[in-house]
Amino acid sequence: MQDIVINILDEVLKKEGDRKVSSNDREDIIAYVLNRVPPKYVTSERGLLYGILDARYQVQQQVDILLLIYEAINKIVTRRDPADDHKDRLHLEKTSFLPHIVGQVLEESSLSIIAGVEVTLMYGDAMAAMVDSDWDNPYKTNTATKGHFHFWPKYIKGAMEKESRVPFEINFRHPQFVETTINLSLEVIKKSDFGRSQFIPTVLMKTREGN
Repeated sequence: MQDIVINILDEVLKKEGDRKVSSNDREDIIAYVLNRVPPKYVTSERGLLYGILDARYQVQQQVDILLLIYEAINKIVTRRDPADDHKDRLHLEKTSFLPHIVGQVLEESSLSIIAGVEVTLMYGDAMAAMVDSDWDNPYKTNTATKGHFHFWPKYIKGAMEKESRVPFEINFRHPQFVETTINLSLEVIKKSDFGRSQFIPTVLMKTREGN
């Protein structure tokens, strides 16, 4: 998936020649997209080849990745304050942190994608802070990411340093579906485990009566 995202990003940047994208921004765009597309797992060279061909020739998947790339460019290049970016990087270098949260929400009976579900990560009585402005909380599901949601909560030293696992709550809201809540806890991890993610079992939402 990384090779595919890089290839599509390079094509976009060629077409957007007037937009200046630094090498750091480029890496952040790639990470942003990869964190928001469903992963593919293979166990052999044949499986790897099949996965690459399958992804490259699925028009819908390319469109999905393209939309995420433009979303990332808008957030990272257009809106980012270089001073804030520097502070965020220093923050990540100096502290413990929490794993990414990755999950998916679907309609209960048909297992179809529900666009527009407001997914909110709560810590205590408030919305959980994210590591930087590239991560939305609340997050709204969409068809481009196949109903997946993604968070990277910020490690808050004073409040979390005495906990080996930090409790969170995820709320799911949509006007046509019954509100759903799940609880989870995240292990506090060290910098050497930077890439760790916690995958949440698929969340199924029930249609409200009368819809």
